[in-house]
Amino acid sequence: MDSRYSRTLEIQKVHFFVGIAISLFLTFVVAFQGFNFWIWQADMVSRLLSFAGVPHRLLVLGSLGSGPTFEMAVDSQSIPLTTVVAVAAVLASLMLVLGVFKRISSPIKTIALVVTIVTISTLFWQTVFPIPPSNLHLVSIDWSCSGVIGLCLIAIIFTPLVFTIRGPLWVKVFWLFVTIGFSVVWNLVRMSLVTATLYYFGGSVFLVFHYLVGAFIDFVYIVAFYSLAMVHLSKFEIVGVMPLSV
Repeated sequence: MDSRYSRTLEIQKVHFFVGIAISLFLTFVVAFQGFNFWIWQADMVSRLLSFAGVPHRLLVLGSLGSGPTFEMAVDSQSIPLTTVVAVAAVLASLMLVLGVFKRISSPIKTIALVVTIVTISTLFWQTVFPIPPSNLHLVSIDWSCSGVIGLCLIAIIFTPLVFTIRGPLWVKVFWLFVTIGFSVVWNLVRMSLVTATLYYFGGSVFLVFHYLVGAFIDFVYIVAFYSLAMVHLSKFEIVGVMPLSV
């Protein structure tokens, strides 16, 4: 085998263990400081909601089982069944169109399929179990929506897929923490937007934005930052490989 390729496939064991150490550190921070992180997030989101003119009340219950909670009165309207059927038919038609065109890549088709299934499921759920109008709604910052699981997931993804690749350690650490930093900022923005969406548009739109759009963007930005890290590392690999090919 050409030495050029054997060097490219070589696993950086030391970097891998550094990645594991960072992952474990983040996991322990989340485990022991998760509730304080939620309180900080809730305070920041509360400020953004006040700036957006969303009336709310922040409740800090003081328990990991019940994170900081925003309480607000919401006028929500149920979605007519005919509207749900029409939207489901349109989405199903789009999926058929995507299936016909072979030039569209498989990842795009997979993402479109997941988005379609989740959207249709959410709409039908809201039709079968509509939210009562003029009800007092609670939005909590907890394990499911605070982004703390995402922070650990980012470290877990970067450790085997980035830290094992040839390249400078500082580049890998840099992109790992850039991704984590963006994740923290994005979760503040996401929680503010979806909570404001609940107040202005009701529970149905809130669920779509919170569980569909939010999860989709989480997937997109993690893949995007991973790709940027790989591109950055590939520049150093090209510099190291080119002299061997002369």
